[in-house]
Amino acid sequence: MALTVLRFNFASPQGDPRTQGRLLSAALELAQWGEAKGIISVSVDEHHATGHGWSSNPIMAAAMFLARTERLIASVDCALGPLWNPVRLAEDIALADNMSRGRLFTTVGLGYREVEYDSLGVDFSRRGVLMDDLITRMLEVWAETGTWTRPHPPLFVGGGVRATARRAARFGLPLSLVDHLPDIADHYRELCAQQDVTPAVLMPGPVNHGMIYLHEDPDRAWAELGEHILWEAVTYGGWSVDQRSLMHLPGVRTLEEVRESGRYRILTPEQLIAEIRGADQYGPLVMHPLVGGMPVDEAWKSVELLTDKVLPALA
Repeated sequence: MALTVLRFNFASPQGDPRTQGRLLSAALELAQWGEAKGIISVSVDEHHATGHGWSSNPIMAAAMFLARTERLIASVDCALGPLWNPVRLAEDIALADNMSRGRLFTTVGLGYREVEYDSLGVDFSRRGVLMDDLITRMLEVWAETGTWTRPHPPLFVGGGVRATARRAARFGLPLSLVDHLPDIADHYRELCAQQDVTPAVLMPGPVNHGMIYLHEDPDRAWAELGEHILWEAVTYGGWSVDQRSLMHLPGVRTLEEVRESGRYRILTPEQLIAEIRGADQYGPLVMHPLVGGMPVDEAWKSVELLTDKVLPALA
């Protein structure tokens, strides 16, 4: 069975608070319902100064999902480590860890948007040093106070370069890669072996490295709903000239470019079932039902196709 994930960022083109409220309510309901149907995890992220209602506090967002569910894992992918006070982040994670009995998984990453650092008064040029200090202090706080999960709540080091692998191995922490990057994963495993650390890698698969949306007629879905995907792809792609994460499409402008990238895909249930069955390493199956402020009823249709058609066929 593939690891099934619902991703939410609560963003929409105008960033209207009322729209965000509807997206938040829908996300919580989808998570509750999905848990009962076999979905394993929800994923939230962190961005600031977007103007679009993008999730800005992933620990708080994760805690909302955890409070409304009993078994679902909430995955923070990722918290922008240098923008947090280390003690505050450690304590917030510990609170959610204790409340959920170990169901919060947090990845910390550097981020790449200088505007986010500027908006919070943090020196972008010191982000590497700040990250090392953050992880050191968080581990100290957890060792001093104790947490539900021992020796500490699940903490991953996230990124996509060799420095990320070095940092994860140095702290003896698992590595979360932003894309299918087997060379970086191998480098991390080599470093872990040298330091007698047990390696653990979370990495998208070679086939499904992107977001999936399910629909009975993909061509019609692209024509009628593609504007929501295009908005997010263009917005996200405009934040960097380099591909910084799984969903970054720098310079993308048209829906055809988005489709050709393979980062956002609309599949039928039958196509997804065949793809999973035919893959040796499928990796996490990540759905993004409310992408770009997608109409809530359409988001439900997509998730119901997963739970009613795909998951039973793979059980």
